[in-house]
Amino acid sequence: MKARYFYALRPDAGAARNLGALAARLAASLGGRALSADDVHLTLVFVGERPVEDEATLASLLDGLAPRWPAMPLTKLGTFGRGLFWAGPANPRGMPEGDAGTPAWPAQLAAQLQQRLRDAGIAFDERTLHLHATLVRGARRDARSPLAPFSDALPIESGCWTLALGCSDAGSTPLRRYRWRDAPR
Repeated sequence: MKARYFYALRPDAGAARNLGALAARLAASLGGRALSADDVHLTLVFVGERPVEDEATLASLLDGLAPRWPAMPLTKLGTFGRGLFWAGPANPRGMPEGDAGTPAWPAQLAAQLQQRLRDAGIAFDERTLHLHATLVRGARRDARSPLAPFSDALPIESGCWTLALGCSDAGSTPLRRYRWRDAPR
């Protein structure tokens, strides 16, 4: 049996509720399926489909990394087209506004995870980091629909983010798409 794996940052409970409510609002207006509050996350590295027997190895790559990460507000709504709508930070790599210096902590964390995957000989998707929390999939309306009516829901601030290994597998449902293994404390 196989599952699809990724490393992600999960928001605190309050931010997750707010993101879930925004997702429901977007889906009611634009159509599609809202992600549940428990499923909303910022993907750092997408590993892809792997045998479920690899899960322990993938989870072990979190060892030694901080399980909790600092606040980062989600201030922007966007779409990648194809009916997918998201919320994200002002900068897709998580850099504070106006800062062009040292890579932001999300980019550094993603790079650390990628290096650990390389060192373990595990293939993964090496696309450029674009932090976003998917809110709605499969929206039926034009992806260019104005998002301004929803801007009152932003910013959404998570007091901290939890590093986790996520996966979708045969047990996934529309109400609970992902299973999570948080980084050890």
